[in-house]
Amino acid sequence: MRSNILNINVLRYPKTICFIILFAWISFFPQPIQDKYSTALRMFLGIFLLVLVLDKKYRKHLFVFQDWPLWLFLISLSSGAVLAQNKEVALKTYFQLFLTMFLLFYIGKAILSSNKDVGWVNIVICVFSLLVALIGVLELYFGKNILYENFIDNPFYERYVRYYPRPMSTQLNPAILGSFLLGCLPFSLYLIGSKRLSLRLLGFSSSLLCTGIIILSFSRGVFLGLIALVLFYLWRMRKTKLVSGLIFCLILLMLVCSFQKNPNLNRFGFQRSISGSYDSIFSEYRFNRVKMAFKIFKEHPLFGIGFNHFRIRFDEYAIWEDKGKTPYEFMIPDNMYLTFLAETGIIGTSGFLIFIYFLLKRGLGNLKELKDEKKQMLLVSMSALLGLLVNMGAYELFYWANPYMLFCLICGFLQRLTLS
Repeated sequence: MRSNILNINVLRYPKTICFIILFAWISFFPQPIQDKYSTALRMFLGIFLLVLVLDKKYRKHLFVFQDWPLWLFLISLSSGAVLAQNKEVALKTYFQLFLTMFLLFYIGKAILSSNKDVGWVNIVICVFSLLVALIGVLELYFGKNILYENFIDNPFYERYVRYYPRPMSTQLNPAILGSFLLGCLPFSLYLIGSKRLSLRLLGFSSSLLCTGIIILSFSRGVFLGLIALVLFYLWRMRKTKLVSGLIFCLILLMLVCSFQKNPNLNRFGFQRSISGSYDSIFSEYRFNRVKMAFKIFKEHPLFGIGFNHFRIRFDEYAIWEDKGKTPYEFMIPDNMYLTFLAETGIIGTSGFLIFIYFLLKRGLGNLKELKDEKKQMLLVSMSALLGLLVNMGAYELFYWANPYMLFCLICGFLQRLTLS
């Protein structure tokens, strides 16, 4: 890794300041703050992108025809507003998703405009993820979180601090914290390969702490994402012996956790993870949500019922036992792919799958061609995206601002690296 990794001149490179502000916003401000200041955020993102567009060296590779899968995806998402009963809710959600993806995708592309930018981008992500994970450690140690006790209302606080301790840090919910750290973890792995001892130590400490908090979040969806991320990373690094060892350790962990009485540890056991629990992968709860989604899809195959309408029309499609009895928190598919299918139909779902397909296809193709920093950056970006894609099977990632913004940035990174 080249020595220019630390060349962050904030006076010469205003994009560095803007990126630091942006990632600090994603890292430290939970959903209620994101919702309250969403308009101000998009104004900031628009100004940030405009500054990049006005510079010819960024504009040259910014808006190109190869971005057509993104444009198709963004247009196809409009299907989520066509048949919505509550047009205001559906349109608001659509424009939020559209603008956030468009702005952050192209900011992500512009940020990696040259090899010298790769290093400092990793440092920024690594430092902020380390701080977020550290706050999670302090929360577990002291048994409280000042942010939610004094400043921000958190409906999950009592549940995860008083009764079943799971860290929330700055992300409001353990699963969201896990998703955020999952998306950041590979960028810490990038620094472990640095020639500088200080950066190797930073990457190692961040990787270790982030992995620890990801596991202690006790989110099974995040844990599956972590497994997919690490297996892909090790496979592409040709560490086949480590892959075999990891699989053995995972089986052993599942067996051990299966006999634990602790409700958090037990979540990683066979019964709570695979089958035998009310919310395991193969469970009545999951099957009922799948049935609901396909019932909706059968009635509205092209456009779906509209963004955020799974909740609005829940009782209309729920089984008799769940009608009028399901708490608002659980009136969801608990799966982003089912959400796409039910709320945007085949049009929105196809647009998303095409977008992801071409990102991954180009990424795998370019892994064989790129060298040095960009090859490693492409690997960590693909690992992060795969981890989040697996994690999306466990909850509605696009409806949570922080992991969605991180997702959009990573997609922008990938697009820029695959067009080199």
